[in-house]
Amino acid sequence: MLFDLTIIGFGVIGVETLHGLKKNFQKNKNKKILKIAVIEKKLDNIPGGVAYSKLNSKFGFFNNPLRLSHPDFIKWFNLFENKKKILDFATKNHSYNLSIWANNYEYILHTKYKDYKEIYLPRLIYSFFLKDKILDFLKHKNKLNILIKFYKGDVCKINFDNCYHIIPSGSFINFSIKNNNDKFEKKENDKKINFIKSNKIVIGIGVTPPKKINEITIQNNNNYIWDFYTSGGTNNLLNKIYKIKKIKNKINITFIGNKAGLLETMQEIEKLIKEKKIDISITCISKNSLTLQKAERSIKFNSFKFKFLIKKNIKKIIYANQIYKLLIKEFKVAKIEGFNKYDVWTNVLSNKILSTCYNQLNNKEKENYNLHIFPLIRNITRYTYPHTVSAKNRLEKLNKIKSLKDKVESIYKYKDKIIVKTKKNNLIKSDIVINVSGPVAISDINKEIKFVKSLKKITKKFTERGFTPNNKFILERGLYLPGTLSHNFNPGRETIIKAITKNSHKVSKDICEN
Repeated sequence: MLFDLTIIGFGVIGVETLHGLKKNFQKNKNKKILKIAVIEKKLDNIPGGVAYSKLNSKFGFFNNPLRLSHPDFIKWFNLFENKKKILDFATKNHSYNLSIWANNYEYILHTKYKDYKEIYLPRLIYSFFLKDKILDFLKHKNKLNILIKFYKGDVCKINFDNCYHIIPSGSFINFSIKNNNDKFEKKENDKKINFIKSNKIVIGIGVTPPKKINEITIQNNNNYIWDFYTSGGTNNLLNKIYKIKKIKNKINITFIGNKAGLLETMQEIEKLIKEKKIDISITCISKNSLTLQKAERSIKFNSFKFKFLIKKNIKKIIYANQIYKLLIKEFKVAKIEGFNKYDVWTNVLSNKILSTCYNQLNNKEKENYNLHIFPLIRNITRYTYPHTVSAKNRLEKLNKIKSLKDKVESIYKYKDKIIVKTKKNNLIKSDIVINVSGPVAISDINKEIKFVKSLKKITKKFTERGFTPNNKFILERGLYLPGTLSHNFNPGRETIIKAITKNSHKVSKDICEN
C-alpha cells in the first residue's frame, strides 16, 4: 500500500498532527480517503512519547508553569473532570511520589478554581491530555474517510524514489489501538512488513540524544546510561541505585552534563540520601558551570513594565543582534530596580515579544537569528521548576555533589566500576554514569539517530543546529520537520510543547490544502 502520509513518532507532534488533520479534513469536499501510517518505536511510549509517557516521565516536572503552555492544554486542565483524573492518579499511585505535590495544590485540583498562577505539573499529565486526543481521533476517523494503520519499529533509513521508502531495523510490526470504554488498548498483530511507502512524511521525534562518547567495552555494563530520557529517566536511575545498594554501602554516580537531566533527578536522589539513608556521592562533569536557573518571580513581579522592549524600539529592529541587545538592557535595568531576570523573561514569553521582533526581520536576518542569536538568548534564559534547583543546592551544601569543569573523552569498564576519563586526564571511578550532556549537533549525528544520515543524502539544507525547512516546515518534497530537528522550529523561544503543537497544526493544514 502507498500511504498518503506517514508520521514517524507518536508523541506530541504525531498526535497533534492527527488532531489537526481531523479538524482540517472536515472541510474536505471530495471526501477522498486519506491513508495514514503511524510509526512508533516503543508501545510503552503511547500516549505521551518519550518526554511525557507515564514510564519515561515518572518523577519529571515541566520546566515552565502551566500558564506558558499551549492554550488547548490549559483549557483541558481547567475542566473539573480532568483535574479529578489527575488527583485520582496522584493519590492511588504512591510510587510516583505525587502526594505532597497534590496536597500543595489541593485548592486547585479539588475545585473549579482557575487562577493556577505558577503551578508546575508533572510531565506525565500530558499523556492524559494526548490520550484524550487520540481517542477523539479514533472516534471520528471513519466519518472523515481516514484509514490509519499503526506500526511498531525503529526507522533506519528514508530513501526517495518517486515516493518515500521508510526502512526499519528488522521489520515493522502492525499494532492496533482500541477505545474500550475510554480505556486505551494497544495490541501487536502478527503482520510484519519490510518497508513503508509514502507520499508525505511528518517526522515527530523528540529532542536528539547526546553525542555518543568513545565507549570501550561499556556495552557490557548496564549501569552506563547514554540516553537518559529514552532509557526511562529518573525511574530507571533509581532502579539501578536500589540494585547496587544490595551489594554496596556507598554508591558513586557521575553525571556528564549539568542541566535539565541532572536537575530532574535531584529531588528523588535527595530523598534517598536523607530518608532512605543511602550513601550517594555525585560527580558532575561539564565544560562550563552554567546550569538552569530557578523560575521564580520577585515580589514586585506584578509592577514590572518594559523599558526597552517596547513598540517604538521593536519597530526599529532590522538586525537580529538588536533583539539580543535590547533583552540584555532589559535584564540590567530590571536588576537595578529590584526585579528578577525571570520577571523580565516571563513577560517576554507572555507577550510574545521575541516572535514580534523576529517577524520584523528579513529572511537573511531571520537565518542569522536562528543560527547565531537564538543560541545566545537561549543560554541566558534557561529556567526550570524551582524545587529541582533547590534540591541540588541543598545537596551541594551537604558536600554530596562535586563539580568538575572538564570534558569527557572516553568511558570504559574496569572490574565492577565504570571509569570516566577526561581531557584533563582525570580518571573518575563510578558505579553509575549518566550522559545528560545535551542534544548532539545535527552535523555530528552518526549513530545516535539512524535515519538522519539518509536525510542528509536527501537534502543539504542543514547546519550544526538542525535542518532548514521553510516557514511551513517543509524540508523537501512533502517531508515535514515541525520539531527539534529543525533549527527554526521555535524562534519565539516559547515552551517547546507550545511551539511544536502550533507547528504541527500548521503542517496539518498544509497537508489538507495540498
